[in-house]
Amino acid sequence: MKIFSKKVKYGLAALFELTKNYSSGFTQIRDIALAQSIPQNYLEQLLSILKKAGLVKSLRGSQGGYMLNKPASTIKIIDIIDALDGPLIISDSSKSSEILNIYWKNIEVQFKGLLNDTLEKLSNEEDLLNKRLSYQI
Repeated sequence: MKIFSKKVKYGLAALFELTKNYSSGFTQIRDIALAQSIPQNYLEQLLSILKKAGLVKSLRGSQGGYMLNKPASTIKIIDIIDALDGPLIISDSSKSSEILNIYWKNIEVQFKGLLNDTLEKLSNEEDLLNKRLSYQI
């Protein structure tokens, strides 16, 4: 069983690429697609959804492309999931016993807590990983 769709996987990858290029300004869609191995036509659809959600902005023209609409330190993974797949709900508690409702709600809270990491944190972790991998004697 997969928990997250390809839409979320690709959306996160696209925003991660925009995080890495944030200081360079707008990034063209073909560059995002190539860097993250995302089909370009599908990426266009995802970026349109993410733009409507206020996570990215776009600029038309030869110098245009996409960039984050706000700092990476304020965009959480759960925000991306909500924008692309809707709110994350672990279990519908309408007909369960009260203790099971509490149990599933606790699981949901804990799971969502894992997704409160920001794009900035992912970028910082990649920087650390690259430093470790490039360490030479």
